[in-house]
Amino acid sequence: MQPLNRRRFLESSLLTAGALFAGPRIGFSAIAPGVETVAAPLITGQERSEQPNIWAMELNYKPVRMIQVEITDPKTGKSSKELVWYLAYRAVVRSSSGISDSVKPEDRPWFVPEFTFVIDKGRRGPQTYSDQIIPEAQAAINKRERHVYKNSVEIVAPLPKITPDRSKVLNSLDGVATWTGIDADVVYFTVYITGLSNGYRILEEKGPDGNELLARRTLAQNFWRPGDRFEQHEEEIRLKDEPRWVYR
Repeated sequence: MQPLNRRRFLESSLLTAGALFAGPRIGFSAIAPGVETVAAPLITGQERSEQPNIWAMELNYKPVRMIQVEITDPKTGKSSKELVWYLAYRAVVRSSSGISDSVKPEDRPWFVPEFTFVIDKGRRGPQTYSDQIIPEAQAAINKRERHVYKNSVEIVAPLPKITPDRSKVLNSLDGVATWTGIDADVVYFTVYITGLSNGYRILEEKGPDGNELLARRTLAQNFWRPGDRFEQHEEEIRLKDEPRWVYR
């Protein structure tokens, strides 16, 4: 199938009657320690003071990887191999997340993630890629990773119960973000993830219509790839700096 932009897919699929309430089951998953990077909620006292109802999830994620996938164009029926970049992750609620297990399931916040791949091009400005829905890639990734990861539409669901800090098994929502068409000359890039928190800030500047602008609490992870465009390998992709929470 042809890759779909996540937002378009949500508009066409999730707005049908009852679609959201057929959400994914929460998984109880365990992956070998050291394989994933862990980004803690890290809600500050100032943030809680400014927004008493703020919450944030922990994210466990593997390095960005690549996979060659045969993708069929529904318009032509022809298939071709494409290089798909992906990030597999597990979203978890911790005791420090700001969500109580006493909250009724129907009243719990929903996890609606968005993953944006941004290449810093200096004076030329950033190149931005949105997460796509690519069923063929999702199936190939799950087979390769030996785990069931949901795409960014399937994973939409109420936040899971708290996973105790010392628990070896996570009560998690397991997903994968996928991108195609990434610039082969990329060296430095950042993956921005929203939906892990309801945190926001009102910006000083106004929008073109005079209304207030909001910046969302977003998890950012920098990467770098010291390779070239001719032989792209996932082994070249490395974490650059620690994950950080930003408002954008």
